Amino acid sequence: METAYLRCYSKSLSEYLRTSLENPLPIIQSSSFDKSLTTVIYTFGYQGKTAGPATTAVLSAYIDKKKSNVILLDWEEEAKMGLLGFAASYATSAAPNAKRIGEELGNSLLTLIDAGLDINSIHLIAHSLGAQLMGYTGRWMRQRGKAVSRITGLDPARALFEGTFAFYTTLDRTAAMYVDIIHTDSGNYGISKATGTVDIWPNYYGKNIKQPGCPQNASDRFSSDDLCSHNRSWQYFVEAILSPTNISAVCAENYQAWMADYTKCNQTIYIGDLINTRARGNYYCSTNSEPPFGKGTEGLKPDYQGTTSP
Repeated sequence: METAYLRCYSKSLSEYLRTSLENPLPIIQSSSFDKSLTTVIYTFGYQGKTAGPATTAVLSAYIDKKKSNVILLDWEEEAKMGLLGFAASYATSAAPNAKRIGEELGNSLLTLIDAGLDINSIHLIAHSLGAQLMGYTGRWMRQRGKAVSRITGLDPARALFEGTFAFYTTLDRTAAMYVDIIHTDSGNYGISKATGTVDIWPNYYGKNIKQPGCPQNASDRFSSDDLCSHNRSWQYFVEAILSPTNISAVCAENYQAWMADYTKCNQTIYIGDLINTRARGNYYCSTNSEPPFGKGTEGLKPDYQGTTSP
């Protein structure tokens, strides 16, 4: 039974057109849809909610700016935890559903493109397992001769996508014309390898250091404290959408080079919509422990103290 849907928003979170993946045409036929604008499509990860904090924050940021068509891929039913518990439900249900629905979304977008949607206007954005879903969307479309303009992966999920038990293909630079990935929980909930066109590493010092403001001590697995660093990815991104020059990053071959001399490379980028799509490779930055997270040009400097909880 088809339970994943698309929501196309107009003026607020409470005003949207809901349609199935199998029949996306009402979206482009809607009077509130402007084909001259960028079309942002967001989705959440495992156990995500349509009214969850990440979803609400990302969608609200784009709706308020009034510069994009804003669409949510609602796969809440397929992404939920079942009776088998957190880990087993992820492996047997959510992860395979992400692949399937990602490819179904690819078909939906191909239909919209055939109906007049500019493929170069499409920007896919997603957190955690949702980012891996979008990777499948992008690859599905490329295999059919169509490449979306951009995919932004907000700390793409690691489990089953990297390491010994990597049964699925992780989001990488082949999924779109440009793939930017923000790594905030590398090697834990998020992937540890640089797989994007550009990979941004806030507060990365070579090991699983918690993000500034997140609890430093061990927390119960899957608890909100344990997920704090993983969630920083969408929090940084939302701030960057609302304040486009708040969070900048500087290029470096690796974190050792960044720490040794952050001024060696004079190429900097902004996180978010102002990113320079000519940028390639690894970029690093430091942030504050609480909003506003961005430190402007000060954030180009490494900051060990920035990884300590207040």
